[in-house]
Amino acid sequence: MKKFLLSYWLGIALLFAIFYWDLSPISEFINNLQTDMTASLTSLTLTTGMMHEHKIFITDFYALVIEKACNGSIPYLFFLASIIAFPATIEHKIKWAIVGYIFISAMNIFRIWFVTQFVLRQRENFSLAHDYLGNGVLILTGLVLFTSFVKTREKRVINHTAI
Repeated sequence: MKKFLLSYWLGIALLFAIFYWDLSPISEFINNLQTDMTASLTSLTLTTGMMHEHKIFITDFYALVIEKACNGSIPYLFFLASIIAFPATIEHKIKWAIVGYIFISAMNIFRIWFVTQFVLRQRENFSLAHDYLGNGVLILTGLVLFTSFVKTREKRVINHTAI
């Protein structure tokens, strides 16, 4: 357990330094690409003309903005650190890194659509929809994915023979 926790926190630090820290050139490229993709796919779930660039217009004077912190990278990096730290084959980790990326990205797009629908009904719903329900959905998605990752890994069988 200590090894997992140490590896997990070290993984978090390294992944965030490389893929999220503002001073990392890789971070800027990856996050711009991820934010563009998230905004583009989210626009497909909304009424035509409701979205322009990374802004979802609720009214002429009120818009939701998809920023770096909204692109789904944060929950994915936490998930990725957990599967890297957990003992499993490299093939299993790669498979689940890809599956996790797809599911977390899809759930993030759903989360943005969901927040938008709540806010369209009443602007005061933003905090509830975004901070609690939407983020809760992403946390639950990461937990379900990690549990599935752990349950589907091959356990090493040790052959005990008497000498």
